[in-house]
Amino acid sequence: MKTFRVITRSGRDFNVEYGDSDNIMVALYDAFRGEPWGDCGGSCICATCHIEVVEGYSTTPNEEEEDQLTYTSRRTNKSRLGCQCELDGIPDKSLVVKVNHID
Repeated sequence: MKTFRVITRSGRDFNVEYGDSDNIMVALYDAFRGEPWGDCGGSCICATCHIEVVEGYSTTPNEEEEDQLTYTSRRTNKSRLGCQCELDGIPDKSLVVKVNHID
């Protein structure tokens, strides 16, 4: 299985396995169980899967995503919603994301 790297607000650094049919929100769901993560189930209406792309993925949000990102307090020019970032075709170990609202 392929992996990508995740860095949390507290500096926790770990790899997450994913399949080509996953998106970032789904891939991280188990790692963040009990945290405010993916509350809307991937419907792009809550922004709890807000991530910052460090490398390996486009930093250009779609229009629906852009609307939700306006409500996030830690938004950067590399902000995306994990539910909108499909992992199909992303090479193994090429993606790095920060999750700035979870320790």
